[in-house]
Amino acid sequence: MKAEELRKSILQLAIQGKLVPQDPNDEPASVLLERIRAEKQRLIKEGKIKKDKGDSIIFKGDDNCYYEQIGKNEPILIEDLPFDIPNSWAWERINNVVMVNPRNSLNDELEVSFIEMKSLREGFNNDFVFENKKWKTVKKGFTHFQNNDVCFAKITPCFQNRKSAVLTNLTNGYGAGTTELHILRTFSNTILPEYLLWFVKSPYFIETGKLNFSGTAGQQRFGTDAVKNVFIPIPSLSEQLRIVAELGKYEPLLLEYNKLEREKSKLDSEIYDKLKKSILQYAIQGKLVPQDPNDEPASVLLERIRAEKKAQLGKKYVESYIYKGDDNCYYEK
Repeated sequence: MKAEELRKSILQLAIQGKLVPQDPNDEPASVLLERIRAEKQRLIKEGKIKKDKGDSIIFKGDDNCYYEQIGKNEPILIEDLPFDIPNSWAWERINNVVMVNPRNSLNDELEVSFIEMKSLREGFNNDFVFENKKWKTVKKGFTHFQNNDVCFAKITPCFQNRKSAVLTNLTNGYGAGTTELHILRTFSNTILPEYLLWFVKSPYFIETGKLNFSGTAGQQRFGTDAVKNVFIPIPSLSEQLRIVAELGKYEPLLLEYNKLEREKSKLDSEIYDKLKKSILQYAIQGKLVPQDPNDEPASVLLERIRAEKKAQLGKKYVESYIYKGDDNCYYEK
């Protein structure tokens, strides 16, 4: 298995609750979701966020099946959940547990970080660079974010290439960037940004995004509404911490695995040419086939060659040959 495939497998196990052991002392994820709902209600009352009519609650019924209830409507059976999760975990839609593409209101003269798509490193990294700009120059026509937001590219092929990161150490804590980014902002002390980042890099999330692409070929995007509706598995905060720590342990091992894989690939690409040269070298050194003691020595062959040359050249023939002396050294006459 290649390093990238191994990494994907480990990440998929993580979001399915199979990477670290379950701790029966953890509070169930349902308690965490209650805190998120309470925090959202507080922010709505303070006018900091708007109430979303599409907010729903997902719960497991007495029949062990999952149901979704929107407002006061009758719960609807969910039949298309992507995989099984531990009993202490919970399923939710992204829009129910994080803020998607929130906006910032800042002083025009405040310096903030500005990020272009090329500033985000692809793959399973968490690397990005930025430049500083005044808020008044980037507050319109760009994506807004702040420290600890999770960003990911929404346009192909950057989305599939996993251009995503937890945004930290931003200038004055805020920033703006390319409109081809989606931003996920967690509610305090509920979902770890690092867990959320691993989730958006997971094979499940990438494949879900590809299935929901819209737009023309070469300019396809994972739209905001589609992102909001994605099912996300939620473990307790304690288990999120364990998952992130465990994935951190795997990272240096996977980097070493990847290095060895590249060396192996390089060797594989070169081995045919090296082998061919080695075989040819063995051949001209008399090491490719066994010696036959019944063969006439090469000196007899050389005598015949010299005799034929002398017959052809006559007086123009100049005799020259190499021979082995009694001291086992070679001489030329």
